[in-house]
Amino acid sequence: MGNKETKVGIVSYGIYLPKDYETAEEIAKKSGMAAGEITSELGLVKKHKPGAKDFPVTMAVQAALQALENSKGLVSPDDIDVVLWSGDEYKDYIAQTASIRIQEEVKAYKAWAFDIIGQGVTTLTGIRLARDLMAGDSSVNTVLLAGGTRDIDLVDYTNPDTRWMLPTSVSGAAIILRRDFVNNSIMGMAALVDPEMADEAYVPVGGTVNRFSVDNVETKGMFFHVPNPSLMDEYLEERMPMRLAEVIGKALDNAGLAGKKPDYLAMRYLMPEQRKTVLSALEINADRTDSLSDAGHHGPNDVVISLDRAIKKGIIKKGSVVVLAAAGIGFTYSAAVMQC
Repeated sequence: MGNKETKVGIVSYGIYLPKDYETAEEIAKKSGMAAGEITSELGLVKKHKPGAKDFPVTMAVQAALQALENSKGLVSPDDIDVVLWSGDEYKDYIAQTASIRIQEEVKAYKAWAFDIIGQGVTTLTGIRLARDLMAGDSSVNTVLLAGGTRDIDLVDYTNPDTRWMLPTSVSGAAIILRRDFVNNSIMGMAALVDPEMADEAYVPVGGTVNRFSVDNVETKGMFFHVPNPSLMDEYLEERMPMRLAEVIGKALDNAGLAGKKPDYLAMRYLMPEQRKTVLSALEINADRTDSLSDAGHHGPNDVVISLDRAIKKGIIKKGSVVVLAAAGIGFTYSAAVMQC
């Protein structure tokens, strides 16, 4: 992770959430499931749904502007050295460098900008990259991460093989990190990958293998596809929760906090049984995390949304140890330990 002596902290963050919701009952009607199944099996009560102008980059811009405002004058657009896109791969346009659009919209004209893609772990990958950039380049002092997610468009509600994706929601989130910022210091990070799952969930149409054509537009190929449903079900039930618990443990180890239980776990959206498995493995009480059952799954933005909820509830205080933990298709896992 570069020079461990380089201290990096989170100055502020911003979140954009659409005002409209889709309830479990509405999702049930579209999917053919019972509303009780949506709540009990998937853990979802309601989730945000996009408005007419809620696109990934536009939502990320709103979150970035809020993060600047929430810095309370500590960071101006001219202070930003690097802008990183930390949202999903599915953006406003194909082959768009979203970070540059964000850079212009927030007037960070002096910054360098580029996109990173890590599916559900992109925010945490961005935190690690920001820390490494600061460790390796003394001219980089302030980094803005901003990303939006609207993968809700890519989920076929009627496909039983991708029902685990029904909680997919929509949002924008941003984080500002700064060198030598003593508060909210990043203490340690970890990452894990299961490469054998690389092609077990993807959207078939739109890439170079199956380019857009009159025969595949507006077909099932425009939505997420799982080629081996039984393998995926087994993986999500047994492997994924334990890998998430493992990466959290590794991050705590790397932070010099082996065996310590965090004061709060800002974790990605999980189905109830998955969440129970992770918390049990780590011996963490359920009140030290948030199920996001009334918000849905926001990919890389889950950790920021969960963090915000804990701060507003007063769970996180000065000196609290917080773990941000995420997972995404690929399958990939990441965790970061922060001391507030």
